[in-house]
Amino acid sequence: MRTLNASRYWREFVLWALLLLAAYAFWRWMATYVLPFVLAGTLAWFVLPLVERLEDFGLGRVWAVLLSLGGVMATLVVLSGAILLLLTAELVQASHRLPTYLKSRPFGIAKAFHEWNRLRDQLGLGRGSFSQEINSLYRMLTVVVKSVGHLLVVLPEMALMMVVAVVAAFFILRDYPRILTWMRRISPPALRRSMGRFTTMMAGGLWGYVRAELALVSLTALTTAGGLLLIRAPYAVLVGLMAGLLDLVSFMGPTIVLVPWAAGAAVAGHWPLSIHLLLVLAAVAVVRQLSEPRLVGQGTGLHPLVVLFSLYMGIRLFGGVGVIVGPVTAVILNAVRQVRDRA
Repeated sequence: MRTLNASRYWREFVLWALLLLAAYAFWRWMATYVLPFVLAGTLAWFVLPLVERLEDFGLGRVWAVLLSLGGVMATLVVLSGAILLLLTAELVQASHRLPTYLKSRPFGIAKAFHEWNRLRDQLGLGRGSFSQEINSLYRMLTVVVKSVGHLLVVLPEMALMMVVAVVAAFFILRDYPRILTWMRRISPPALRRSMGRFTTMMAGGLWGYVRAELALVSLTALTTAGGLLLIRAPYAVLVGLMAGLLDLVSFMGPTIVLVPWAAGAAVAGHWPLSIHLLLVLAAVAVVRQLSEPRLVGQGTGLHPLVVLFSLYMGIRLFGGVGVIVGPVTAVILNAVRQVRDRA
């Protein structure tokens, strides 16, 4: 009996080790090639209930798919356009105010460097020369410009990926019953019973993860806007919205908005505003870090410790994108475990 238990233990150990290696290999070397079709499957899964509802009203399958996908994409386009228009309007307003601001403060730059050197003296760092500060600013701007340039370079590739995903989602939705039958036919007989349970559990976990991420984005936006309103900072709602949207990108969120703002306020000599902005950023970071494991854990059915471990390992292995890769992998492995336990 002891030998049997030991043999079963080692079989389980090898199985899960192979699954982890397969997951790592997929995310490391294969994900970029199949990502459009993963997105297509996800989009199709979300839109499928709407397609079936339209079919209940008497629409044909093709028209139901076209109307559903068209409605979802049109909603996304309208929301994105509204956000871009709002940002453009605020930027135009800021550009109109900038010349007046610069004219009213002819000695602002000299005062800013004086305040900066005084801060360095208080911190025991010594005074920095004008050329050194300009070089530091130049290096920082170079990094920002390179990041923006990289984003512009990959935009066509991202656009192509989205087009392929939408077209693939159309075919998946149109031929969903036949695709489902074909997948069951090619799957091993021993797995056909558990295939449906695995799909349901995995889809439920992934949907819970998406809901948790949306909740975290909303929490970031509300916390940022609330903190800015509390310190009476301008454009609180707009900045909160930007922080929430940027929170969809790993390690960005309010940091990329509030840190430059705080740095600019410090250079201009507005130290209270700079300190208040950094306090708002710290509060948002604390709220998000405390909420993320719990929200993701509740949405995916995973223990918060497992979520925290998957986030950490995802970031360590894959960088910023690991924030998504880690929990998604944990959700899939958890679905495999549940199916095996019920088998």
